Amino acid sequence: MKSQGAVEDQKRQLEFGVPSSALPLSLGRALNFVDRLYLFWFTGLGVLIGIFHHRLDNWQNYLLLHVLCVWVVLLLASAAEQSRVAKFLHDWYSLALFIVAFEETSRLSFLIVDGWRDAYILRFEELLFSTPPTVWLNQFASPVVTEVLEIGYFSYFLLLMIVGGTVYNRPGKREFRQVMTASVLAYLSCYLFFILFPTEGPAHTQAHLHTVELRGGPFHWAVLLIQRNAGVHGNAFPSSHVAAGVVALIFAWKYERRLGAWLTPLVVLLCISAVYDRYHYASDVIAGAGIGVLCSIVIMTPERLPAIVARAERR
Repeated sequence: MKSQGAVEDQKRQLEFGVPSSALPLSLGRALNFVDRLYLFWFTGLGVLIGIFHHRLDNWQNYLLLHVLCVWVVLLLASAAEQSRVAKFLHDWYSLALFIVAFEETSRLSFLIVDGWRDAYILRFEELLFSTPPTVWLNQFASPVVTEVLEIGYFSYFLLLMIVGGTVYNRPGKREFRQVMTASVLAYLSCYLFFILFPTEGPAHTQAHLHTVELRGGPFHWAVLLIQRNAGVHGNAFPSSHVAAGVVALIFAWKYERRLGAWLTPLVVLLCISAVYDRYHYASDVIAGAGIGVLCSIVIMTPERLPAIVARAERR
């Protein structure tokens, strides 16, 4: 005979269409740091949209999207222990959800501020470079150079999957969770800049200086295809592509040094191609790399703390 509590749990499961483990008391334990980051992001940004809704057309659709994303996170977290499929989806869903957040953020560029902020970056780079980096790189433009650099840019779409997949089956999945958590933290940090300091990038502000047409091969074609279908206007500073690439590289070197050695040239090409392709200023790349390093350190720090404390006690 089932207990009265079990019967009530089953009723609620049937009523809401989610496993009984999704009940509030157990849900908190089911949420990992990635879940909490996304919940904080979609809830907090939803509040901002509510406050500044007069600046948005169809603002209700954004709030509906946020409710849906929160529901997906809670559902996957609660169902993760119910089946292998749900657990797998819970482990990897972050790679899909950051795309949703990225695309949405590009439509919220003027949610809080008015106008692009590229002028600040342009003035800063004038102090550092006699010639804009995107223009300076024009002198090296050729189909071969373009194609080699595009290999690096295209690798961005695979880096996290490669590194995450390499450590995924390790016992406890600690290494995998570090990679995913650091990457989500880096992405959301960049997205916050996109909203507070919106920039559209050199492809728009320096278009009149880009007199050389970039030509390449299959990889150039693939990158252009992705940019035409999934590219956005804005989301330039800092480069979230570079931030995620640096996170993947750091953890590759930490846990799979041979893989790190193979991926290093790709990440270097990614950084150069982001400027060469005129998607980003050099400042975007530097800031993105900095965010990637910082977020990786933040996620790796807890495991270093005991050793630091022990050394301090010995002194």
